[in-house]
Amino acid sequence: MPTPEQVRTAIENHFRFWNAGDRAGWIRNFAENVIFHDPVGSPPKHGRSAAENSWDNSFSNGQKWTLVLTQLVVCGDEAAITLDNHGVVNGQAFTMRGIEIWQVDDSGRVCQVRAYFEPPATVELDPYFQRQRDTAGEGVR
Repeated sequence: MPTPEQVRTAIENHFRFWNAGDRAGWIRNFAENVIFHDPVGSPPKHGRSAAENSWDNSFSNGQKWTLVLTQLVVCGDEAAITLDNHGVVNGQAFTMRGIEIWQVDDSGRVCQVRAYFEPPATVELDPYFQRQRDTAGEGVR
């Protein structure tokens, strides 16, 4: 089991790399077998390729995102966080609050993310981040 410091570091690295625009550093922060539930209710996204797709789809079409950690609670190999997502999508600036549950493996890499958020009604997020039914039960890569 990772130490509480490893869990904190993985979460802090997420914010640091993301806000610095460091795609390679951000992707390295995830285990090869990471699972994203982003958002919860959409098909799970599996593997390091899911991290790459999350990054690429977040910053496509001129979208911009800055993440602000507002609370971090570590318990075992998991952390519950609250955050503010400051975004610009289609030229519209907004803030979206979220709750996320992160799990970290023994090597200190993130192995699972469960993200809960509700975008403003006037904003259409990239389809990669919209709730969809997984009719085949296979998830997304």
